[in-house]
Amino acid sequence: MTDHVEFALFVYTRDTEYLIERLQDNPFGVKITSLAFDSLMQDPERSLEGVDHLVVSGTLNVIKEVLGFAMKYNFSVGLIPMNTQKDLIKSFALPRKINEIVDLALKKTSQVMDLILCNQQIMLFKATMGRLPLMDSPADISKFNIVMKALKRFVGLELLPFEFTTAGQKKTRTAACGCMIIQHHEGTLASKLISHDSSFADGMISMLVSAPRSIVEYFTFLIQAIKPTADRKKIPMTIGYIKSPRIDIESERKLDVYIDGEQATHTPVHCEAIKEAVRINIGDGSREKNVSSQPVKEEINTGNLPIGKELLRVKTKTIPFFSYASEERFRDLLTALREDARINSAYLLLMVLSTILATVGLYLDSGSVIIGAMLLAPLMEPIISLAMGLLRQDQDMSKKSFIKITAGIFIALVTSACISVLYPHDPTTSEMSGRLHPTLLDLSVAITSGIAGAYTKSFKEILQSLAGVAIAVALVPPLAVAGIGIGRWDAHFFSEAFLLFGTNLIGIVLAATFTFRLLGYSAAIRGRRSIVLVAIVLVLISIPLSFSFNRIVEDRLHEKSWQVERFLVNEKYLIVKEAEVQDIGDKKLVKMDILTREPLTRDDLTRFKRKIQTHFKRELIININVIYIP
Repeated sequence: MTDHVEFALFVYTRDTEYLIERLQDNPFGVKITSLAFDSLMQDPERSLEGVDHLVVSGTLNVIKEVLGFAMKYNFSVGLIPMNTQKDLIKSFALPRKINEIVDLALKKTSQVMDLILCNQQIMLFKATMGRLPLMDSPADISKFNIVMKALKRFVGLELLPFEFTTAGQKKTRTAACGCMIIQHHEGTLASKLISHDSSFADGMISMLVSAPRSIVEYFTFLIQAIKPTADRKKIPMTIGYIKSPRIDIESERKLDVYIDGEQATHTPVHCEAIKEAVRINIGDGSREKNVSSQPVKEEINTGNLPIGKELLRVKTKTIPFFSYASEERFRDLLTALREDARINSAYLLLMVLSTILATVGLYLDSGSVIIGAMLLAPLMEPIISLAMGLLRQDQDMSKKSFIKITAGIFIALVTSACISVLYPHDPTTSEMSGRLHPTLLDLSVAITSGIAGAYTKSFKEILQSLAGVAIAVALVPPLAVAGIGIGRWDAHFFSEAFLLFGTNLIGIVLAATFTFRLLGYSAAIRGRRSIVLVAIVLVLISIPLSFSFNRIVEDRLHEKSWQVERFLVNEKYLIVKEAEVQDIGDKKLVKMDILTREPLTRDDLTRFKRKIQTHFKRELIININVIYIP
């Protein structure tokens, strides 16, 4: 008995009149006086005189009117939601069984709560203006439905100019597709982003501002929204967050404002929080047991929103596929890339030393020495600078990068050619052979390395990873092999190795260009002609690479097929134990280990070669190791 109030006024509407009898017959001994809402509105002052606790059931507008009176006359409020009022139930953690609802509504314990007013209208859950793709989706929506909503809502999405002024007179001018003011409410995905920082009684308004600069950023937020392990305390990159006792919102275009799902007013909007305005009986799931009496500081987190020159570019425009560029945002990177494009003595010296190391490593057939040359080689930096120069149509950066790359290529070819002339023998080591047959797989390595190179260059905290990228793509070793081909006057050596270098160069440039574009380093691909030219060269290079790849695949298939086939030569059975096919100039070298029980004559081997030759159009050189078995 002591847990419940002694007297309560029940305010009902025509739709909730059926609850009168249930309340009056409550098992808690609470004396109930019933009053129709229309009667209350005729003379509220007289009707509410002496009321300490009121129970209300009706539409949201009815509940808001009652809360307004509660703020004025200082009585506590119990809520009996209708079945359709799901937001009300979720927001205040109200039970669903009628007996439990009545029990909670008549209890003495109530939660002190703020009221938020938007243009003097009470807001219980949320107020929205503009378009808010995903943010206003229900919190319990399935991942599939989130994706479907995302695909529908980004079409025609545009950023509109807004100005926000807080209680501390701090102004934020930005562009956004929309914004949402949220009371302590778990009903939307947006509420999850600030649930850790919101309270019923902190005297603050929490507002989220949505400003995806591109479709890529939009879908990045989509991934964060559906990711189960997402860090909810971290505001996503497309969202701004403002927390203040008062927020004034102005928009260049008049926008409708929806309060708790109904169109209620329009911009400009004056929002204010009335601290500890009412006392409401809510469920234990939402109750705050220890409400801090310490004042909460105003918070403005708008670093993710477009401002300054970037604001001028994005406002009143449909968002593009990629982000917009900002000189202020990327000044440090562009300065570093312009420095990388300049040729200097250190670059020339490192090219000579790395080429010497690579060439010696190739002759020694030493992978560790070649890796050292890759680490020392400085070619990656001007290639990345060239990619940025092409993207932004920066002729000075592109020209200097091209000259620096050309100088590096010349030094590498001359240095390795001189070493090959001085070297007394002309071996073809496995390290050399590995760079004489470029395929589409090498192109995929170059493209991946270009993406990694541009990405690591964009972020200082992972810049040390650029050395690993240089090792992966191996720019100097194929140049050294090409130089060896020049020293030997071997056109095949030179052409195949230089094709590999060209594959790496073009793949890195094109991949880095589009990676920089994806990261938002240009508002549009202005240097279309240069990038299209690089793409054309890439396609042309891909043709011989695909032929080479197909040949390798074909050779491997032959190797496997021979190992399961028994060859009959002059009434003698030959079994291929192992086989390896290699390209040597315009010929093919086939190395085989064959098993046989009988001695083989030259005629036997000649006939066997003819059988193998039928699989190939090019002339074969066959190296056979005969293993006799008992």
